[in-house]
Amino acid sequence: MTSAQLTHQEPEVSGVAPAALRWLNAHRDDFRLPEEPEDPRHDRDVTLRPLGELARLIRVVLAQDVLGAEDRRLADELFAFAWRETGQGEVLAAIARREPFATYPLEIYAVFARAGLRHPGFDAQLRHITGTRAWRTAERGATRTLAVLGAEHDAGLPRHRDPLAALRETWLGGGAEPWSFTAEAGYAATHTVFHLTDWCTEPGGLTAELREHLRLWLPAWLTCSVEAGHWDLAGELLAVAAVLPEPMDVAQAWAVLASAQGADGAVAETAELARDGGFRHHYHSTLVTAFSAALTVRRSMTGSVRS
Repeated sequence: MTSAQLTHQEPEVSGVAPAALRWLNAHRDDFRLPEEPEDPRHDRDVTLRPLGELARLIRVVLAQDVLGAEDRRLADELFAFAWRETGQGEVLAAIARREPFATYPLEIYAVFARAGLRHPGFDAQLRHITGTRAWRTAERGATRTLAVLGAEHDAGLPRHRDPLAALRETWLGGGAEPWSFTAEAGYAATHTVFHLTDWCTEPGGLTAELREHLRLWLPAWLTCSVEAGHWDLAGELLAVAAVLPEPMDVAQAWAVLASAQGADGAVAETAELARDGGFRHHYHSTLVTAFSAALTVRRSMTGSVRS
């Protein structure tokens, strides 16, 4: 697919991220943390995880510099809101004092640290925690290890392991048979790419072998996900397509995903969940759609993504 063909698909995609941002802004209160968010009785997947994902993906959307002035203002406000909800890092520091070897406080904090937002006390905690033998020898899955290594780097900490060693233990990097692709494997594959490429903004993070493997098999995986109506995974695979050096023909996939976006800007995780208007089944897929759309528009405008 040529650069001109990529530009041709921009009108189909260019309005997707702004519409998604407006839905996210309208549902800002749904991202708020409960009182005493460090209380372990709260389900982190329902409280902190959505907020961390909001910060992570909005940062990438902003970095692509493809938004108009009003949409950029909304995105800036969402990122600032997420930082305030963490108590400017104090909530994450409090959780780390209670759960010192949990990785998610560091993973969320690293997004803000990368943007220059720091909590000096938490920085000191992290230097101590990540320097322990318990941190270095914790038995984490390979994809999770890549996430932690990326967070360590973004927070200015030494990486506790070589990322390429962890890569070899992942479904994607370990060379699993391409026909063994499932939704679970797909998410493992997309996140392996995310962690290697700084969320699809650093193409050089992919090895030549991985680039070739994705060139051959990503189109089939994307087609399967689109045909299954798995909009959330399709959005993540479209983000991966945007970071590959050789352009892929993703116009049809984008046409389907754009048509799955509601008039309010929301995208359901799957076609089956489209009738459920609940926040829980829409927030991540809407964020992912904004993220992948911004990467795609940036790629169509310049031929490259932007970190």
